Amino acid sequence: MSYVDTSVIVAALDPTDPRSQRAKAVLEEKGRKVVSELVVAELASVLSRRTGLLSELAGRLGLSRELTEVAVILYLLRRFNLEYRALGTRTKVTVFGRMYAPMAVAMELSSRLRLKTLDLLHAAYLKLLKEAGEPIHTLVTADKDFKEAEEGLRDAVDVNVRLIE
Repeated sequence: MSYVDTSVIVAALDPTDPRSQRAKAVLEEKGRKVVSELVVAELASVLSRRTGLLSELAGRLGLSRELTEVAVILYLLRRFNLEYRALGTRTKVTVFGRMYAPMAVAMELSSRLRLKTLDLLHAAYLKLLKEAGEPIHTLVTADKDFKEAEEGLRDAVDVNVRLIE
């Protein structure tokens, strides 16, 4: 099973991205692929900045921009057979008190992985999803920073990195 990073979906949707066809091919492969609530939030952010596209689609569908954004995300999940997995309200106790689990785990992983914040959060989601029983073995990404941190990810999260170049 694979965890798909937002960068792969965005690359697949951007015809000007040289990785677009490879990203689409990977997303269309058979096998279980999961995304987290972080991926969904990032997709919403990317779509919200495409105001012309959302306005045009909203007009065609007769929906508000907000509902159109949700419809597009749901379409993408279904189109590429991506399974959405949420962590709910899981929290962990830290020296700062109770904290949403992905944030706490990202803090724990930060010194080992030395990734940017969003990448750390993806690593935290991976770790927590695995702890919840998801048999994720691969992180599929178009982000080279993950490939550079692959050894640390293998040690800390027990996943391999598949880089779409």
